[in-house]
Amino acid sequence: MSGDWRVWRPAIWLAMLGVAVMLLVNPPYIGVLFIGGAIGVAIRIRQRGRRATAAAGKDRKRRRRRS
Repeated sequence: MSGDWRVWRPAIWLAMLGVAVMLLVNPPYIGVLFIGGAIGVAIRIRQRGRRATAAAGKDRKRRRRRS
């Protein structure tokens, strides 16, 4: 996984939407749903990156054994 910020765009947008809803809507706790969604999306993005890194590491080990 690259360190590109575009990977994190869905989480960033959900967090911004949550803050906007909290500022504009009464009761403000409705925006917490979007903040929680942003946290969940960020966790999923992080897991996907770790799995890709782990898979790349396993692939390298297999290549070394064949040589």
